[in-house]
Amino acid sequence: MKLSSITFHLDWPVSIKLKNLREFVVGNLEKKGNVIRWSIIDIQNSIDSYGTKKLKIKAVLSN
Repeated sequence: MKLSSITFHLDWPVSIKLKNLREFVVGNLEKKGNVIRWSIIDIQNSIDSYGTKKLKIKAVLSN
């Protein structure tokens, strides 16, 4: 098993409520590999008028 550490940027749309955020993040990370561990390391407000936020995520994946 090979482990890899990645930093992943993800847009958090307003339509995704806080209680569904974990499912949203894991679903996007699983496209890149098997998720071992992940954490949100930064949240920034977007400049656009849609109110999305930018998440910076650090994850460990296995391939």
